[in-house]
Amino acid sequence: MPCVWCDAEATHESVKDCYWILPDGKKAVQITEVPAIECPACGTYVLEATSQLIEEKLYWHDVAALGSVFSYSALMKAPRVQNWFLK
Repeated sequence: MPCVWCDAEATHESVKDCYWILPDGKKAVQITEVPAIECPACGTYVLEATSQLIEEKLYWHDVAALGSVFSYSALMKAPRVQNWFLK
């Protein structure tokens, strides 16, 4: 897979620890082991599709029980909010 920034061919799949601001804008969380791409020229970055999935999960799922540091896999398993008026 070529790098989306510089078109280098020497990229490979990796993971990255990232910080995200929750949708309410009041708190940041650390998400560990987020799937990423590692490029020797550009560094390690998260693809836009992965970033969008994380944003949707943080908005539509109950992450309060996960604390302020949790893994990407824990986020993917978080229960969906049943009544979004209560969020």
